[in-house]
Amino acid sequence: MLTDVTEATSQDYLKAVMRGFHGEYDGQSWDLDRRLFEPGRCFGFTAGDRWVASCGAFTRTMTTPGGSVPIGAVTIVTVAPTHRRQGLLSAMMRHQLADIHRRKEPVALLWASESAIYGRFGYGSAVPRLVVTGRTTDTAFLPGVDLGGGWVEEVSAEEYGAVVPDLHARLLPDRPGALDRSAVFWERDLTDRPESRKGAPPVRYALHFDVSGQLDGYARFKVTSPWTGDLPDAEVEIVEIDAADVTARAGLWRFLFDLDLVRRFRCHGLAVDEPLRYLLANPRILITTLTDSTYVRIVDLPKALAGRRYGADLDVVVQVSDPLLAHNDGTYRLQAAAGAQARVTRAGRRRPDLSLGIRELGSIYLGGTSLTALHRAGRVSERTPGAVAAMTMAFDWPQQPYCPDDF
Repeated sequence: MLTDVTEATSQDYLKAVMRGFHGEYDGQSWDLDRRLFEPGRCFGFTAGDRWVASCGAFTRTMTTPGGSVPIGAVTIVTVAPTHRRQGLLSAMMRHQLADIHRRKEPVALLWASESAIYGRFGYGSAVPRLVVTGRTTDTAFLPGVDLGGGWVEEVSAEEYGAVVPDLHARLLPDRPGALDRSAVFWERDLTDRPESRKGAPPVRYALHFDVSGQLDGYARFKVTSPWTGDLPDAEVEIVEIDAADVTARAGLWRFLFDLDLVRRFRCHGLAVDEPLRYLLANPRILITTLTDSTYVRIVDLPKALAGRRYGADLDVVVQVSDPLLAHNDGTYRLQAAAGAQARVTRAGRRRPDLSLGIRELGSIYLGGTSLTALHRAGRVSERTPGAVAAMTMAFDWPQQPYCPDDF
């Protein structure tokens, strides 16, 4: 039976969620969990008095190219092994999309634990990310790299949490795909209890200040595996790094690479336009893997497309198929001037210039996936020559999307 979560049932629900991800529920985190999750957005299936499937969402705002939109940030999607292939996931996805539409959120967003699952529900892989590793001993910068007159300080979690949220909010409009963070999300990110680390080292915190003493960058990191025999061989794992300009970013990278005893570095998430490669004298030392991160599902097509700006003039008629949300299915005219929002109207029986699915539209929404690439892969049909190229340029944006928030 499809059941909503209440305050009284939320703890048992979260225990079932942790089982779904093969983890163990930590009762010490209950107060934070209770404030973090939104019971009104969580639901699932029960069999008797036992939760056998779960699905939820957070109420967040996502930066788009030149704008922002409210989103449903989809999370905690599980189905118990005993109840797989009974239609529970499909029922939850439909129920949730209807709820997100009712809440007037034009976009749903998720991280896919298994990337093959969510395409059939209209989610498109929209935000690529880089996993980067290398040897810190090989990270000399080019001679012309300006580190400025600023400096880096390592600080406590409390000091970091007191100043970084304001800087994050200031930088947020420049990064499509990034999410706002309320106080409870900052508390979650800065909670690092020893009993919850499972053998991992503690998180450490660094701030960068410009020559005038103004905060302009921050990083979270861990240092692991300090020795190989008698030789230092520590690895620094960069959890998050951001800065207002390249000088501050270069200063933070230099600090992380030059840590005593550290010989290796690893970062599980960087934007594809991360400037590090162009700071290094020998960029070949970066071992880089391109992978996916967040998936976009367009829930209200006209509002979603009007909620961003466009990189080039556009006037195109697009046929969009959406098997799950009938209100999206149809033909639309998209009109936009470079740097402006789009006017999105129903095109009736007008002949479309190109056709695509709602999944493909989600993939290109933030400018991280090329419509031309999807066309070459056979996932977009062009009926008017040049329509794909025009729409590709319009959906492109100078800043590539990136989402550092795990939810």
